[in-house]
Amino acid sequence: MLRSRVTAPTPQRCLAAADQLLRGAGPLGAQAVDAGWWPRACACLIRLALEGGVDGYWRRVRPAVAECQQGRAKHLMLGGRLGPGRPVARRVAYAWAALSAATHHHCYELAPTAAELRRLHTEVTALLARLDRTDTTPADHGAD
Repeated sequence: MLRSRVTAPTPQRCLAAADQLLRGAGPLGAQAVDAGWWPRACACLIRLALEGGVDGYWRRVRPAVAECQQGRAKHLMLGGRLGPGRPVARRVAYAWAALSAATHHHCYELAPTAAELRRLHTEVTALLARLDRTDTTPADHGAD
């Protein structure tokens, strides 16, 4: 029996799809806006991009860390000796927490606004660029 292997979308594709939702464009854009489910779907796509970017960083820098199944451990290690440094780790932690909160439905909270999602999209795009630029030498963590 042949099994097809499903691969996760790249961070860039997730960000592009989120951008289409934010603009109400693309194959699902107008339908998502009309149905009202676009904010949480957009937040989910941005969070997937962030998680994929962190995984990609660790695959390049330290493949053993990339094999870890716990995302929280990977995020914590970003601030450690092998990661890009505490400032980047803090930004990743904030973005991930904000996006996680945005993806969960709470009857007493409003969905995130387009402006909030655009800001998170911009932040994750910048973080992914920063993680891509980071070389494999340990970062200097002396200053915050």
